[in-house]
Amino acid sequence: MATTARKQPEATRAIDLDQFEGADVNQEGDERAELRAYFPLTPGMPNGTDAGAEESMLVCIELEPGNHLPSHRDSHEELLVATAGELEATIGDETIALKAGQCAVVPEMEPHGLANVGEETAHVIGFFPNTALNATFEEPLEPFGTAEITVEPAPSEEPQDE
Repeated sequence: MATTARKQPEATRAIDLDQFEGADVNQEGDERAELRAYFPLTPGMPNGTDAGAEESMLVCIELEPGNHLPSHRDSHEELLVATAGELEATIGDETIALKAGQCAVVPEMEPHGLANVGEETAHVIGFFPNTALNATFEEPLEPFGTAEITVEPAPSEEPQDE
């Protein structure tokens, strides 16, 4: 039976989600489509860590009042957890209120977006059950310069046993 050597994860520890440098993301032509995204447990992403997440990833999103994450489709199911603020989550044809302490499930390939409808910065954590993801937006996002964003782990430098 073939086996694959796994990279030894970092020691178990608490991760401060706000310690990572975020990426400012926007959509040209839509001044409200502005957010800050953090990828702390997303292997292979800028500022991502190797904190033991081998089969899942998360992204942290900050939305200022009035701003939104444009509608898009993800290649995997996503669990959205609001940790601060008041949001509207549009999933498919439904729009629901989502506030701190609440979550919503987004099925694989279902169009979805978020809007901050409150008066404070909203924070959302998106959990994915895989370390590779393809997100497709209707319009290109900057600084990526494309409407199709692919996230996948960096190639392992560890030798593989067979």
